[in-house]
Amino acid sequence: MAEKKALKEKMNRPGWIASVNPWVLRIVNNPERLAFVLHRVTGVLMALIIMAHIYVTGTPARVGWDAWVEEISKAHGITAVTLYFFFFAGIAWYHGLNGIRLLLVEFFGVCIGKPEKPKPPYIAPSLKSCQRKLLYLVFALWIILWIATGYIVFVS
Repeated sequence: MAEKKALKEKMNRPGWIASVNPWVLRIVNNPERLAFVLHRVTGVLMALIIMAHIYVTGTPARVGWDAWVEEISKAHGITAVTLYFFFFAGIAWYHGLNGIRLLLVEFFGVCIGKPEKPKPPYIAPSLKSCQRKLLYLVFALWIILWIATGYIVFVS
């Protein structure tokens, strides 16, 4: 039992590695870390997708309008394009909703609790209350909106 407690406490104090690379930080029962990683990954994916979109829509200037229209007409009915839009919608929904949550918390100070003396397992008091509920609300809305988007994309 004592070994398990020591291991849990050790996992909550990653040392210098977490300051060098925040991706390696692992804290038991911490959906905030998942939200942090997902927010960064979706931001990078959105930037890459937007750059690819700009490249593709700029193609007529390079190859000519007729060649571009022919290529687009071939790709219009492909399910890969439909899946692309579906996954991009999921990325955009999560990044947007979590961004709103971060604005509420960090800019407007919503759900910031009283400071208290840190003690193991070093979980901030604000992450035990309203902020965690906001995070779960973001996850729930994300899934609901993504399912609704899937209905629109695939069914209608």
